[in-house]
Amino acid sequence: MPLVGMMLSRMAKRGPDGAGIATENSLVRSPSVQSLDFDGVKGSRVLGHARLAIVGGTCGSQPFCSCDGRVTLEHNGEIYNYKKLKAELGSHNFSTLTDSEVIVHMLEERLKAGAGFVDAIKDVVSELDGIYALAIRDEKTGMIALVRDRLGVRPLYYGENDWFVAFASERKGLWQVGIREPTMRVLPGHAILITPEGRLSKVQVAGAPALKKPAYRTMKSAVAAYEKAFLASMQKRTEDVDRIGIIFSGGIDSVLVAHAARKMVPEVVCYTAGMEGSHDTEYARTIADELGLELHVKELTQDDVERLIPEIIDVIEDNNAGQVEVALPVYCAVQLASRQGMRIMLTGQAADELFGGYSWYADVAEKQGYRKLREHMREDLMLLYKETLEREDKITMAHSVEMREPFLDPGVIETSMEVDMRLNVRRNDRFGKRVHRRLAQKLGIPKDIAFRVKEAAQHGSGVHSAIDAIARKRGFDESAVTSGYLKILESQERVGSSQRYGYLFEKEQKMWIAEPHVQMYLDSLVKAPVLAKKT
Repeated sequence: MPLVGMMLSRMAKRGPDGAGIATENSLVRSPSVQSLDFDGVKGSRVLGHARLAIVGGTCGSQPFCSCDGRVTLEHNGEIYNYKKLKAELGSHNFSTLTDSEVIVHMLEERLKAGAGFVDAIKDVVSELDGIYALAIRDEKTGMIALVRDRLGVRPLYYGENDWFVAFASERKGLWQVGIREPTMRVLPGHAILITPEGRLSKVQVAGAPALKKPAYRTMKSAVAAYEKAFLASMQKRTEDVDRIGIIFSGGIDSVLVAHAARKMVPEVVCYTAGMEGSHDTEYARTIADELGLELHVKELTQDDVERLIPEIIDVIEDNNAGQVEVALPVYCAVQLASRQGMRIMLTGQAADELFGGYSWYADVAEKQGYRKLREHMREDLMLLYKETLEREDKITMAHSVEMREPFLDPGVIETSMEVDMRLNVRRNDRFGKRVHRRLAQKLGIPKDIAFRVKEAAQHGSGVHSAIDAIARKRGFDESAVTSGYLKILESQERVGSSQRYGYLFEKEQKMWIAEPHVQMYLDSLVKAPVLAKKT
């Protein structure tokens, strides 16, 4: 089997509904990765794709080629304005009804008009309303571009050895063909250009959201603007969808998403997971009952957690204790949804970063001022890709489920940037994101739910305590931790707002990290630690 076939096979769960390979000389498509026929397929600049069919039905296997044969493209993500863009394209030979195919023809038109390869990419992505990780091959020059949207919602990695350069949606695809660390991320809003000789360069193709002078200085105007942007975002992400799942904790973010979704989708089902009798699962049941939401709960035992930990580490490609603890209940909730036939799920991720939901934000405002708070919040938003989004993409795609993120819509982000931060975060305020909570009230969510302060996922679900108990049972306690090991932990990248600076504003000023003995236990489960790396 060719190298690209080995990579696709390792990540086959990401795309069970179709597969394809495009070389300089041939294009092969198949109903699945397993049925791909590699006979006669030769080439040195190869694109391979495994498809999860969401838009366009069963006939949408990638890669796609432009009408003139100059551009070959594969896409992971969703383009929400593809119908409008398609209508503007005019006469093109579309072979599918997918959102992805629109991009290749847009590039074709820019190149025909005389734009250079990079300029054509910049122009096209500026018109895309959606999320994307792209691999684009220019048949005229042999150049390949790896492109990621400005927030990095979908993962994209690359690496090289003495013989070739490779790229994939997950690191395990690179590991499968002998590329070891360091593997690199394509950074949000950037493209990696690969020449036919294998030389690499980086270029920015999309700008990050900009901080703006507040346009909404009253609660009424801010809530009205946010309502318009949020409901438009939800409408985009639920259009033509008959059934959708919600990753549900009972916190206001997932509650707001679920509450809005059931007015747009015929069937909405919420999913949560946690230890038997945990705070979050019990609260989620209470909230779902009060709001009339259908909720399915996966309750876990300590034995379940111990059995799942190695599987979680493999899926998220990380054994950082904080990442594993957060991932485990989400993984179980998505697994339950997948087994019940869910193909699309919505998440409440990013509301804290956009509207000031973390407890330490009020202290930042008190000690450093609102201008510095806005800078911290924007930094937190721009680091979501490696702190949250990559993890959740890998979890959902491990179960062949597509995750959609309503709060990361450009309209929602722009609105949040224009809200006077004093409306969201008050000094000595334990709630935060007040505009967000007030919108929930306006849409009919009771005040006591809208203003609930929620625990961190790993604590509310009970998973943190379970993993600590497992570590101790396996002989990893405080006495096992050496000063040398502590230095190793201190040298690792701090993942998450709380670890990077939030702990400085807590009364006890303790670093929000898992206990070292827990991390030591997780290290013992892998041949070499795969803690978060500075890439």
